[in-house]
Amino acid sequence: MEEHVLPFVLPATVALLSSYQLAQFAMKVGKARAKFKVKPPATEGDPGFIRAFRAHQNSLEFAPIFLTSHTVASIYFHPVAASVVSLVYIYGRHLYFEGYCHETDERLPGFRLSTKALKALIAMGITGVSLGALKYYAGIDLKKSAMDAISNYWS
Repeated sequence: MEEHVLPFVLPATVALLSSYQLAQFAMKVGKARAKFKVKPPATEGDPGFIRAFRAHQNSLEFAPIFLTSHTVASIYFHPVAASVVSLVYIYGRHLYFEGYCHETDERLPGFRLSTKALKALIAMGITGVSLGALKYYAGIDLKKSAMDAISNYWS
């Protein structure tokens, strides 16, 4: 394996875990279809099926936002920090899906947790890209300046 890709093994693993989670959600929707006798392509039926279907659809709607934010934060901010926050997002999505399948209002704690993690990933990505752009395009290295200031303070 190329040396330059090794730092991204953890973010890649987390991205694959997210894909696996979405596949598991899809399989649960299939099981709900069978349980509640909702034949494809119908998306209406028993409330139990509709909750599972909507939980999966909502997770799919958030997937591009999550994967983009996870990738950018991993590359431009820090691969470990981004992966840890992304694992919180994935856990929040799990709580969201399971809660929604059980009762509509039970989706909220997982939704709140996953959206907070998503906001953190977006902030990490914006910070990393901004610092990188300042350094590359303007020659301003704020990270180095901050580290120098901290070092001078403690000397």
